[in-house]
Amino acid sequence: MSEQEELMDNIMNVDLEIIETVRTLQQENWNTEELKNQVTDLLKIHDEIVGKLRALQGDDHSCGCGHDHC
Repeated sequence: MSEQEELMDNIMNVDLEIIETVRTLQQENWNTEELKNQVTDLLKIHDEIVGKLRALQGDDHSCGCGHDHC
C-alpha cells in the first residue's frame, strides 16, 4: 500500500469514527460534552491527514474522494 493509499484509508477510518460519534451524540440529545470534544479532536485528526495527503500531491486539492479540500 502506498503512502497515499494509507492516508486515504486513515481518512476513511476517521470519518467513520466521526459519523459514529455524531450518531451517539444525537441519541444523547447533543448533551454529552465528552463526545463533543471527541468530535472536535477527530476533525483535527482528519484535517491533519488531509494536509499530509495534499502535501504528497503538491498543489492538487483533490484527494481522490471527489471533494475539494481547500
